[in-house]
Amino acid sequence: MSNDWEIETHPNWYKDIPVMRALLLGNFPPHPEKWQYPFFYPNGQNRFWKILADLAGENLKWTKTDKEKAVEERYEIMKKLEIGVQNIGLEVERRDRSALDTNIRITKYQDLGSIFEKHPELSTIFLAGYSAAHSTAKSFINYIKLNGIKHSSIGQLKSELSFKIFYGVRSIECIVLNSTSTAAKIKYDLLLDQYRRNLKY
Repeated sequence: MSNDWEIETHPNWYKDIPVMRALLLGNFPPHPEKWQYPFFYPNGQNRFWKILADLAGENLKWTKTDKEKAVEERYEIMKKLEIGVQNIGLEVERRDRSALDTNIRITKYQDLGSIFEKHPELSTIFLAGYSAAHSTAKSFINYIKLNGIKHSSIGQLKSELSFKIFYGVRSIECIVLNSTSTAAKIKYDLLLDQYRRNLKY
């Protein structure tokens, strides 16, 4: 592996939904050469959208045949579940076109506060992945500290760890979940059960 780091800016994929009871956060998309469609979790091997589709009682039909319809069907699932999706990183340094969190360093963060402000009904944030140095959970903790967002005590990071952030007069629960990447090596049924229990579907 070389030490060549390239700067990437996140594409403008964010789609707001009318009601957002929960927000699922990831870190940053894989390298563009691995995209099957222009939206979050665009690598077909990642189990993220299969999990949400199963929770919504829907089938993913357009992943490989129509990119625009693939995005639209995922957006419809988000609206049905009332779950928003965003990545934490706005700009990153990536090494060797890798999708691993160990090879991605966030240099600029998304404006997550604008989502919190627009959706007073938002009560839960889910953080998908926690083990790597630049995992979603660790990146989010860095984000809230950099932005002076108050929070409850955060224990050792592990699956289903829960802590709270205090945004204005609101308390938002944050729950750490396993990554949906196949690199996480957790069986699909166990992963689906974890998301179902915590997302309450």
